Amino acid sequence: MTLQLRSVFILFFAFTLSGFAQSNCRELRGCERKICELKTQLTYAKQYGRTEQIRGLEKAIKEVESKCYSGTGTYAAALEKKIQSKEKKVQERTVELNQAIQEKQKSEKIEKKRKKLAEAQHELETLKKNN
Repeated sequence: MTLQLRSVFILFFAFTLSGFAQSNCRELRGCERKICELKTQLTYAKQYGRTEQIRGLEKAIKEVESKCYSGTGTYAAALEKKIQSKEKKVQERTVELNQAIQEKQKSEKIEKKRKKLAEAQHELETLKKNN
């Protein structure tokens, strides 16, 4: 087999693996996805001997892991805590809006409370979707 043909096979195999690795990462969410993507890049950097890139990726992986897992033990626990916090915020905003309506406050105040509630609901939905 010629050197050119061998190179084509190696490149084809590398791209096939990268597609497989990326598709696996797409199934993940949040920190796990980011770490998976960084590790995939790290594999390629090691494969091609890019020492500066290797150091940078290893540092990035450590930073993501420390930010995602610090204090809670697991990413799932941290995510659950964030979701509970956002749900509590939505409940508080709902109570505030209902009180404003019952007290027949000015329409501007009621509308402002509706907007705050909508923002809190949007934050909760975004957190649930993206993680």
